[in-house]
Amino acid sequence: MASSKARSRNRPSSGKGGRSAAGTGSGSGNKSSGGKNAGARTVPAVSATPAARTTAKPATRAAASSAGQAAQTAPPEPALAPRSGPPLWLQLVSLVFAVLGLGVSAYETYAHYNGSHLLGCSSKPGAFDCTAVITSSQSMVFGLVPVAVLGLLFYVFAVVIFSPWAWSFQRLEVPLGRRTLRIRRRQVDVLRLVSVVVGMGFVMYLIYAELYQIGQVCEYCSGVHIITFLLFCITVFSAAIWGIGERKTTAALR
Repeated sequence: MASSKARSRNRPSSGKGGRSAAGTGSGSGNKSSGGKNAGARTVPAVSATPAARTTAKPATRAAASSAGQAAQTAPPEPALAPRSGPPLWLQLVSLVFAVLGLGVSAYETYAHYNGSHLLGCSSKPGAFDCTAVITSSQSMVFGLVPVAVLGLLFYVFAVVIFSPWAWSFQRLEVPLGRRTLRIRRRQVDVLRLVSVVVGMGFVMYLIYAELYQIGQVCEYCSGVHIITFLLFCITVFSAAIWGIGERKTTAALR
């Protein structure tokens, strides 16, 4: 009996002790497990931030390097630069020639309608006779318009077309009532070139008429022919060197 009572007493106490030990063990286990779980949760969160930074930096550097390479390999954008033209001194020389041609043509036109005598020209029969040239049948175009008048009109036009303004302007708008006439530099350059080509063709015909049909040479007419030839050379040279048009496309330097 005594032994059974001792056993019965020892069982509850051991049970309590087991429970308390178990409770203590479980509590400490929960704490330890909770501590481990908390550590396991915080460690990835802390370690994820440097990893994201380390992965973001190479991506940014790669994008920047690729953009730099693209900027280096990309061709430069074309930019419109003002077209270079003949220098100012050449423009002034052409204007001086045009003014001289206008003066000589005006004087020939005056002489044609007022006695047909030109100052300084010989009136004696010979190789040089201005009066014979400007009064011949070849001095009239289709028997209606004097050659001197055509020369005068040509050089009135030449003074305008060979002025520095006509050489350098880019675009002009002229109001004509309800419409606007737009003149571009290319059109003026082409018109200048065509006019001197036509003028040289007419000069060649007049030289042929003087030498082979009339048999006389006019000094004033020869002066106009030389001036026309010089303007022809300047115009063709300018078109060959500086081109025809408003602007040229050039690559922008960076």
